[in-house]
Amino acid sequence: MYAKYIKRILDFTLSLIAIICLSPILLITALLVRIKLGSPVLFKQPRPGKDEKIFNMYKFRSMTDKKDADGNLLPDKDRLTKFGKLLRKTSLDELPELFCILKGDMSIVGPRPLLVKYLPLYNEHQRRRHEVRPGLSGLAQVNGRNAISWEEKFDWDVKYVDNITFLGDVKIILQTVWKAFVKTEGINAEGQATIGEFTVILIGASGHGKVIADIIEKSGDKVFGFLDDNESLKNVMDYKVLGTSEKCIDYPECEFIISIGNNKIRKMISEKYPNLKYYTAVHPSAVIANGVKIGEGTCVMANAVINATAEIGRHCIINTGAVIEHDNRIGDYVHVSPKGTLCGTVNVGNGTHIGAGATVKNNVNIAADTIIGAGAVVIKDIEKSGTYAGVPVREL
Repeated sequence: MYAKYIKRILDFTLSLIAIICLSPILLITALLVRIKLGSPVLFKQPRPGKDEKIFNMYKFRSMTDKKDADGNLLPDKDRLTKFGKLLRKTSLDELPELFCILKGDMSIVGPRPLLVKYLPLYNEHQRRRHEVRPGLSGLAQVNGRNAISWEEKFDWDVKYVDNITFLGDVKIILQTVWKAFVKTEGINAEGQATIGEFTVILIGASGHGKVIADIIEKSGDKVFGFLDDNESLKNVMDYKVLGTSEKCIDYPECEFIISIGNNKIRKMISEKYPNLKYYTAVHPSAVIANGVKIGEGTCVMANAVINATAEIGRHCIINTGAVIEHDNRIGDYVHVSPKGTLCGTVNVGNGTHIGAGATVKNNVNIAADTIIGAGAVVIKDIEKSGTYAGVPVREL
């Protein structure tokens, strides 16, 4: 009864009271962030909430925008200032999340909301953390925070889902206050600027590989290196080429993404190595709506838009500025090129390539292994695979 009816009422009431009472601290912190770290004051990022619905989470920013000579952001540890460390150590950077609680996207107590790109990586047990609203603090945070492993965090999260009680929530809140403001325990594992990263190896060191490597780094994870069957390659973008693709089995601790534009090659590699842990890359500027499902090994590039309840298959590439409208069903190994637009309720078969700037009208079905040319317009179903171009398209 508490979890179903009373918890949300308490969340709303207590978050409203907290916002009012802490408004001087919120205003002073915002001013200091503006002075010491610059603008914008708030850091906004999409996160999965209850039932994996996506919402925007807000925090006070804790890092600068310092860049290297080539205009790339420096690593987190070089952008995290003393003031930023203080914000994290005291959890003051989390205070704007009170507005997320007030709105109903979050709860005061619950599993911490992680990144959207991690959704395909959970097993069934770990996925249960999304059965409840994410929280400002939870069992994992009072039992080690970032100093424990991912697996331990997820176990604590699921334990909370199975044991939600009023007294349990009160205990977590009191422990959080004690750790954050009395003991001032750091939230990070020793030597880390942020929560432990996924370390990723890219299979394919061509142009797509370079773009995806940049997405991984911008997402806060670490590129370990490349694998490529061109044995003459030694380095790409300051990353080592570790060997040919068959070397992937030598790195069981890493995640992989197949960063090759050719759909057939991505399929061949993923089928050859089905037991690898595949990473899903989502550029921070991509817009991912509520109810979207993205398969493992897929890459969503800068400024792409995926609207409500669309489903993207495994090992797809949703390229720069592509638009996937509501209720689309995109099969595995599909490539939607830059500025490609798929209107509502489109079904795209496995292995299909949508050319740059192409448009697919709503309620259209496209057969598997089809090629749609650049700038083409598809206004009716394509029932057999082939190459199509023109306005409207015709088979070549």
